Amino acid sequence: MGGRWSNSIELLKSSWSVLRKNKSLVWFPIVSTIATIILIAALALPAYFFTGVRDGHADKVMFYVFFFIFYFIASFIVIFFNTGLIACAKEAMHGGDPTFGYGMSVAAKNIGKILGWAAISATVGVVLKMIRERGGLLGAIVSSIIAIAWNLITFFVIPVFVFEGLGVIASIKESAALFKRTWGENMIARFGLGIVFFLLALIGVVPIVLVALTKSAALIILVSAVVLMYWAALAIMSASLTGILSMALYEYASTGQVPADYNPQTIAGAFAPKPAKKGFGKR
Repeated sequence: MGGRWSNSIELLKSSWSVLRKNKSLVWFPIVSTIATIILIAALALPAYFFTGVRDGHADKVMFYVFFFIFYFIASFIVIFFNTGLIACAKEAMHGGDPTFGYGMSVAAKNIGKILGWAAISATVGVVLKMIRERGGLLGAIVSSIIAIAWNLITFFVIPVFVFEGLGVIASIKESAALFKRTWGENMIARFGLGIVFFLLALIGVVPIVLVALTKSAALIILVSAVVLMYWAALAIMSASLTGILSMALYEYASTGQVPADYNPQTIAGAFAPKPAKKGFGKR
């Protein structure tokens, strides 16, 4: 585990190096976050009135309708800006100096595919939510397993449809094929980064707990506001580095070439195959 953890830290440093050299990349998750907040604000009121929440009894059909609408638009926003981020990350890794406008233009050229991928993502999201709500504990477990598997096999969908020109369904198949070809420990890097940012996020809980002991409302509000800004910054940084890392892993998975800012041994370690299981009597 120590080697895997250090490998994740090295990949984080390499992705940070790319981001530091190309600060325009951070604008994609920032604008995406702002757009998502606006979406939530825009849908909150009609959802309150039309789903039956106002009257104390939710209309399941209308709830799922609004859930799908929200999920679809939110997915579109995230995928659109991730497309721009990944396009710029590729340019940066090949020595270019991409701008925010360049990434937006690439995303705009792929808007049809982005809409299709958002629709599929929203549909899967609604189905998984139904499984969770109707299946009890077993449904929650099954939906979580399916969600993890789905996220793994679709990890490369955006770079595939952007750089290989495939349609959405073909991109999902190719993403799954890339994942299968590099199966083993290939997603340790991604989950490693997730653990890093989770631990960083936990740090923000400490001041909230400590200030709560003072029972000072003004101090609690002030510290909570600062912690919320800290968490927002972490979320933006995590999104930026995850997008950069996905491009680096895609480059290696599809071409076998290691991006300039990454150590060959480190990025290859993210795709290390699992050792073959030995049967009884075998050495």
